[in-house]
Amino acid sequence: VDRELSLRILMRINLLKRLESSVDSFRLTLEGIIGQIENAIKTIEKGDGDDYEGIQKILSDENYDFESNWADEEQVIGRKIKVHVADMDTTKWQEDLNEDLTVLNHLWGKVVDIIGANDAKLQSLIELLNNKTQKPFNQGNKKAIVFTAFADTANYLYENVSQSLRIDYGINTALITGSRKICTSKKIPSDFNAMLTCFSPLSKDKAQLYPRISESVDLLIATDCISEGQNLQDCDYLINYDIHWNPVRIIQRFGRIDRIGSKNACIQLVNFWPPVDL
Repeated sequence: VDRELSLRILMRINLLKRLESSVDSFRLTLEGIIGQIENAIKTIEKGDGDDYEGIQKILSDENYDFESNWADEEQVIGRKIKVHVADMDTTKWQEDLNEDLTVLNHLWGKVVDIIGANDAKLQSLIELLNNKTQKPFNQGNKKAIVFTAFADTANYLYENVSQSLRIDYGINTALITGSRKICTSKKIPSDFNAMLTCFSPLSKDKAQLYPRISESVDLLIATDCISEGQNLQDCDYLINYDIHWNPVRIIQRFGRIDRIGSKNACIQLVNFWPPVDL
C-alpha cells in the first residue's frame, strides 16, 4: 500500500512539473498515458473468455515451457514484470481504467488548444526575446539562452519561436537536447560543438575552429545537457523557462554566462516561476 501511494505521489509530481514547464509537454504526457490505458483495456477485452488455465496450474507443472507459452503476449500486461490478464481481477481493474480515462480525456480537452497564440507563457517569452533584440543592454549583443528541463518543451519553443525571429530580425536559433540538434541556418552544421561555437564565438575561438562559417547563432534553446562545463559568456541574457527540481541546476545554468572573461558590462537572469497554486 505504501509503495502504491508513493508511486501515485511521484506520478502526480511528474505531471505537475510537466505542466509547469509547458502545456504542450503536459499534453504529450497525457496522450502517452491515455494510449497506455487504451491498450490495457483492449488487452483485457481480448483476454476475456479465453481458455487460459491460470498461474497456479502453471506453477505446479514442472514441465511447463515458459518460453514458448509466453511468446504470444497479447493477453500479457507489463514490461519488466509480466502478468497474464486472466490472473487479475480484470472487472475491477477495467472499471478503474475507464474512470481514469474519463478524467484524463477531460484534462486533455482543456489543454489541447492552448498552443501558439493561445499560450500566455509562450507569448511572455516571445515578448522578452523581442525586447532583448530591439533594445540590447550591451551594445549590439542580441544573444540569449533559454533553458528548460524537458526536451519536449525545448522542441515546442523552437517550433514556435525560431522562424519569427529569423524573419523579423535575421536571427538564427539553435536547439540542443540530448536527442536533437538543429539550427535555422543551413550553413551551420547540426553538431553540438559547432552550434555552441557559433553562439559564443569569442569564448570558444570560432575564428580558429570554424573560420569558414560566416553565420552566427543568437538564440540558443537547450536542456541541461549543456548546463555544465560550457563557456558561453559571449551571451548576456539567460532565461529559465521552468525551474528544475534541483536548485543547484539554476546556479549551473547561470554559470554558463556568469564567467571570467565576459566582455559584457552586465548580464541578466530571468526565471519563469510556477504559479503559487501549482
